[in-house]
Amino acid sequence: MADEPVVQQQEEDEEPSAPFWMVTFSDMSTLLLTFFVLIVSMSTIEVEKFKEALSYFTGYTGVLSQVSPIPKKNIKIPKSKLRSKEQAKRYEQVLKYIKEKGLEDKVQLNLTEEGLHAIITDSVMFRSGEAELIPSAKIILEMISGIIAEDVQSVVVEGHTDNRPIHTSKFPSNWELSAARASSVVRFLLQLSHALPPERYVAAGFGEFHPIDTNETPEGRARNRRVEILFSWEKWPTTTNSPFLLKRLRAAR
Repeated sequence: MADEPVVQQQEEDEEPSAPFWMVTFSDMSTLLLTFFVLIVSMSTIEVEKFKEALSYFTGYTGVLSQVSPIPKKNIKIPKSKLRSKEQAKRYEQVLKYIKEKGLEDKVQLNLTEEGLHAIITDSVMFRSGEAELIPSAKIILEMISGIIAEDVQSVVVEGHTDNRPIHTSKFPSNWELSAARASSVVRFLLQLSHALPPERYVAAGFGEFHPIDTNETPEGRARNRRVEILFSWEKWPTTTNSPFLLKRLRAAR
């Protein structure tokens, strides 16, 4: 009987599908991920600070989106930045009044490093071509100035117009109109019970030369016609030289 052929099975060496160092690297990456997950799970998030940080991105569609100088809605001051419960109460009263009167797009507030910055469109403050405060403007100014009254050390008021020329016997140009409107605001603020000494106030007229929107549309011109007020944390120095004044006025923007 013929011998049956013996079939020898040769083991074929299988090549690894990835370099050996990848195994060690994967293990290390997994351990690091686990480590950071444990850190996050044991940490606590300060909700107020998180909400405040998140609010800066609200309404923006991308990193390169154009940001309008005037926000579309009233900027809310975080209560944590107000120095007392009384200030928070006054602030809530101002917000409620602005909302009830439908002025969210016409009165904006922002708490900055310099102080409380208010931007108010002229339709809330004056009649067309005039510089005398209307009654509703006085209510708003008194409420806003009262939010942080005990902390204010000086006040800057700026008047701004659109680029349409004005030629009246009282206001030959937008310079005179914007300066007169800023002065009217200062005069009113000086009458309040919590007013500062007169030397702590500055009124400046910028005419049409500092627009914050286009003058090609009615909406843009309406936003350019405004009064900006900075209720500053800092006192004015004893000297009023021009370089310092210009620096402070720029800080108020």
